[in-house]
Amino acid sequence: MTRKSQTRLAPLLETLYRNSPPAQVESDPIAIPHRYHDPIEIELTGWLAVSFAYGRAPFFNKTVDQILALSNRSFFHYLQMFNLEKERPRFHHIYYRFNRSEDILALVYIMSEMIKQYGSVKSLFISCYQEDDEDIGATLSRFIEVIKGIDTTPVYGVIKKPKGLLQFFPSPTQNSACKRWNLYLRWMVRPNDGIDFGLWKEISPSKLIIPLDTHIARIGHYLGLTSRKSTDWTMAKEITQNLKKIDPVDPLKYDFSLCHLGISGACPILPNAKKCMLCPLLQACRRGVAITRRKHLNFSAKT
Repeated sequence: MTRKSQTRLAPLLETLYRNSPPAQVESDPIAIPHRYHDPIEIELTGWLAVSFAYGRAPFFNKTVDQILALSNRSFFHYLQMFNLEKERPRFHHIYYRFNRSEDILALVYIMSEMIKQYGSVKSLFISCYQEDDEDIGATLSRFIEVIKGIDTTPVYGVIKKPKGLLQFFPSPTQNSACKRWNLYLRWMVRPNDGIDFGLWKEISPSKLIIPLDTHIARIGHYLGLTSRKSTDWTMAKEITQNLKKIDPVDPLKYDFSLCHLGISGACPILPNAKKCMLCPLLQACRRGVAITRRKHLNFSAKT
């Protein structure tokens, strides 16, 4: 990103951030942990919610609600007291896309074992954290290795980690974008601004990497935040580094607003001059400028 592009984009992103409608939280997976006030419940229901945050929100939220319905209000207490054989039949009707009932049972079993061994997600994550790491990637990789090391033989009956389970645990070491884990870390680490929670104050928000999905990748190209084609960890780092040029302390403050431009349809995949004209980022958007210029030229030619 050039200094000129940075100067043009910075005030527009601030306007977008300040004016994001509060109602957007209700259409986001973060709405699930927002039901709770106890930090440990927020941590755990956030992890559960983000694990299924691929596809359409109404569908993955339904799966999360089915699991939470088993816990009788306190998910933390449910995990503390989790009895695998007692709970196994209660998961037979719960599944979601790539995740079979057994995989979902294994996820909850892993969460239970983690709680019994470490007390909280934060305790385990902080034990993996090294402040001199360039970003959160190395810590996340170490954390994922510990989680994947939890023995799931009691669930599957044999030593195996099927795809439906491993899909919950991508890692930066595989150059995966790790969208859902980066989303979870944004929720936990970023300051409480009515969207994120700011619970893990031991970690600087400047260490975070943007949760890269198709919306952020596409809009990132429009804004000149990335030139890469593959939606992987490298692209996520590139977009984050460019956002750091605008806000080095809290670069992910813009993530929620940018993502919801795509989710809401305000920034559609197909060209739409009317929507581009209404976009607060228009002046910094390569595609938006091209579309509206073409629209203006066509109008001028007709008149």
